[in-house]
Amino acid sequence: MPQSIEHLQPAELAAKFINLTARHIFLTGKAGTGKTTFLRNLTSLTHKKAVIVAPTGIAAINAAGVTIHSLFQLPFGTFLPKVAPEITTQQHYHTPKSIVKHLNMNATKRRILLDLELLIIDEVSMLRADLLDAIDMVLRYIRKNNAGFGGVQVLFIGDLHQLPPVVKNDEWNLLSQFYKSAFFFDALALAQNQPLYIELEKIYRQADDTFIHLLNNLRNNQVTDQDIALLKTYYKENYQPDLTENYITLTTHNNKADTLNKNSLKELDGKSYFYNAIVDKDFAESAYPVEKTLELKVGAQVMFVKNDPTGEQRFFNGKIAVVKKLSDDAIEVLPDGARYNLILDKFTWKNIKYTTNKTTNEIEEEVAGTFTQFPLKLAWAITVHKSQGLTFDKAIIDIGDAFAPGQIYVALSRLRSLDGLILTSLIGNRGIRQDQNVTYFAKTKDQQEDLAIQLQKESDSYLKFSLLQSFNFVVLDNYVFEHVFSYTKDEKRSTKQTHLPWAVKLQQDLIALKVNADKFLKQIEKLFIVGNTERLALLLERTAAAENYFNPQLAQMSDSIFELIEIAKTQKQTKEFLAELIDMEAMFYEQFRKIRKAKAMLEAANTGVELTKEQVLSLYNSAKREEQIKQAYTLPNKEEFRAPTDEFYSKTKSVKKAKEPKTPKIDTKEVTLILLREGKTPMEIAIERKMTQSTIEGHLAYFIAKQEISADQVIAAKKLAEIVTTIVKLKTIKMNEIREHLGRAYSFGEIKIAIAAYLAEGN
Repeated sequence: MPQSIEHLQPAELAAKFINLTARHIFLTGKAGTGKTTFLRNLTSLTHKKAVIVAPTGIAAINAAGVTIHSLFQLPFGTFLPKVAPEITTQQHYHTPKSIVKHLNMNATKRRILLDLELLIIDEVSMLRADLLDAIDMVLRYIRKNNAGFGGVQVLFIGDLHQLPPVVKNDEWNLLSQFYKSAFFFDALALAQNQPLYIELEKIYRQADDTFIHLLNNLRNNQVTDQDIALLKTYYKENYQPDLTENYITLTTHNNKADTLNKNSLKELDGKSYFYNAIVDKDFAESAYPVEKTLELKVGAQVMFVKNDPTGEQRFFNGKIAVVKKLSDDAIEVLPDGARYNLILDKFTWKNIKYTTNKTTNEIEEEVAGTFTQFPLKLAWAITVHKSQGLTFDKAIIDIGDAFAPGQIYVALSRLRSLDGLILTSLIGNRGIRQDQNVTYFAKTKDQQEDLAIQLQKESDSYLKFSLLQSFNFVVLDNYVFEHVFSYTKDEKRSTKQTHLPWAVKLQQDLIALKVNADKFLKQIEKLFIVGNTERLALLLERTAAAENYFNPQLAQMSDSIFELIEIAKTQKQTKEFLAELIDMEAMFYEQFRKIRKAKAMLEAANTGVELTKEQVLSLYNSAKREEQIKQAYTLPNKEEFRAPTDEFYSKTKSVKKAKEPKTPKIDTKEVTLILLREGKTPMEIAIERKMTQSTIEGHLAYFIAKQEISADQVIAAKKLAEIVTTIVKLKTIKMNEIREHLGRAYSFGEIKIAIAAYLAEGN
């Protein structure tokens, strides 16, 4: 692989790292190098389940994503990774505990975060370190995974030489106790896992070598006396352009830009026309891409805020035009440099939200609301902040020298060439200098190991990790365990309780399946040898056989859940129970998908190709499942409920043809019980039976719940008491919440034991 990627461009390299590895990526590049184009292409091609977020509403709309705060349900304000004893301020701030306490995430959003494989954060220059740590905390909590970002890969896109994160002085007084800077790369979540630094280098906006050299020096804190002298040649104090010259003024503050636009419009003779946007459903006012009510006159200077949707390139985002003709419902403009007028159509912006397709478990976009308006805004002036992503032929830059690092670069880099530049204030070195933290972080690019070598290492590691995750049933096992022990009410008081035998049977079937899955995990470890093509081919053969063994049984368990859903739908007071069953079935189906996708990834690796989004979607024949899901969400007919028969609860999980009856084998849990009564510890039993200790502890929890053995035979009395005390205190039997409170010194197996003991006492 190292030789084969030498010819690749940075964008192609970045795409390979995303598709073939789990490595975090920082994709950057000068203004006009195609970061937005890369983002659009990536989301349509990657096989990973991805969502796009951005720090602000407008940035999210432009990126076709959602805001960070809305997806992760984070409050606005300062986030501290922990409460330090020396903090005595009365200033309000958030902590992991306070956020979790108020985290009331609905099932759809929780499912999205559980299924997420790739998180894309756009406009990352504005992302604060503490906000990134809050994202990390929520993902770990929801996914019950203590790896960074809960095991999710993160792609950071943006130019750190542009607009920096906003931090008030009183906020920094708190944050400085934890962070070196407010930039995202100094988040604690990245301390041990810095993102790979990939820079797009080809500039598509500018072709003037002198101008490109000046912009590079601005970015790199290497502004020379010659650069300052060059900028001075474009200085025109108090320059007032004629309204017909098609200049746009870039300034620092919204009120100044608004005043310039309004005053210029007033100077024009003629009638004002007003065009009202149509806002449908959910579209936040703070995210409006243009004015809700657009006031125009003939002769007004306007700017397009979208590229030409026809593909004819009649205009682009940032193109200046002059209004030539107006009526109550039509606008005709002449773009700068064009020969003919254009009659404009309205454009619809979408406010999207993410949801999970109930049939495929894929993360999909859903339109939450729309904003329809002519894609124009008055363009005698605009703020530097709102000019990001735009391209101008002529601009007056009115920014002075007392300016935040990066903003002078943003303003100048909007222009195609120096020919269109006018400066109304002199710029000195003090205003140009970039933030030293950004300069230091940029140096990490040169300190990286060769990208070809990294790609080989990381792709091998990711392939192995994906295989191991696919046949690791721990999360599913824990989920079903919690479900079984949620049947806590008396049978007469709860319809759900009548289905306990079904839940126990499902758990027993899964435990038996997990025993074999654990054995296959050891085979993967043994067979996966990097660079050994014979072993890789053998592993593919074994994985194909494993899929043929595990997936039919997982599908059978899914079918069993769907069957119970149909029964429960006809009973009273089962709404919450039905939601639990639907969520649980999605867990089984996700395990099924992972196994099938892992085999496809292994096939692709064997043939030296990359898996695409289209190929992954074609792996799943969803016709049957689509019908099952549709039926599950259909309200039942009003017919008399018939209780499930014994035959329903005792259905075999096997989907193979019936064979001649064999001598019954002893229940695997009974073997564990016998060995315990012989005086062996759970660890000794696990070693003897070649099973994981968590599996053995699951067996023992079953007998503790039946009160056939006591919990203190399995774990220390002190640990047992501490776990039970925590259960009472938190009022929950959710293992992840209990473990988060107690710490990693307590295993999930021990917590299972304590939960079983607690419930056995009739609590």
